[in-house]
Amino acid sequence: MPPSVLDPAERLARELGTTTNDAIVRLAEEGATAREHREQLTALASERRAAAESIDGDRSATFPSTDEFRQAMLAGRRD
Repeated sequence: MPPSVLDPAERLARELGTTTNDAIVRLAEEGATAREHREQLTALASERRAAAESIDGDRSATFPSTDEFRQAMLAGRRD
């Protein structure tokens, strides 16, 4: 096992009072969870990018002006 993996695993094992093997398993689980999270974020970013591009390509979509938006927000406060 390369020192770049073994050294942190041994440090973690000492911190937790467990075996190096257990620490390696814990680090692997943590890495797998981090990778899964990264994949989910990448997929979400891709979905949002595609949605934004579809709106940008649809010139019929209109958005309120800054003044219209401000008036709508203030109207909600009066209700």
